[in-house]
Amino acid sequence: MAQGNLENMKSLIKQNRKNKSGLSGAVTALILVIASVLIALIVVAFAFGFLGFTNTATVTQVGPAYIEPVSSGTGSSSSTSYKLVVTLSASAPVTITEISGTGISGNYGVTTALSAGTNPVTIYLPSTFNAANSAYTFTLTLSNGNTAVVNAVLQ
Repeated sequence: MAQGNLENMKSLIKQNRKNKSGLSGAVTALILVIASVLIALIVVAFAFGFLGFTNTATVTQVGPAYIEPVSSGTGSSSSTSYKLVVTLSASAPVTITEISGTGISGNYGVTTALSAGTNPVTIYLPSTFNAANSAYTFTLTLSNGNTAVVNAVLQ
């Protein structure tokens, strides 16, 4: 009689193991599917820059911008150059590398670092700047390849 009980017990243990392995396989498959979906979402977020890991700094003009004369020398040796005075808002740290626009022939290289937030900026315009109008539009080229447009008036 003890032999029969031992066989019954072995049979129950084998049956119990089969039930556990079936449930474990389903749970494993579910975990793999969830992990795959999460990895795919992370890859898509990186690809489209949703997580903010890319340097997509944008710069916008805050308030009015002015072009002011800067005089140097005295008498017949005096000359007037100009500077652009503007307040810019940057979404991330970036550098202005060039300025071009009305009154400037070609691109004029500058190096003006901007921090995230509001930045008062003064850019001395090249001696080739032609102050013949009262309003000017400048395009600032940024180190990340983006551009910002500044509208200024002559003081």
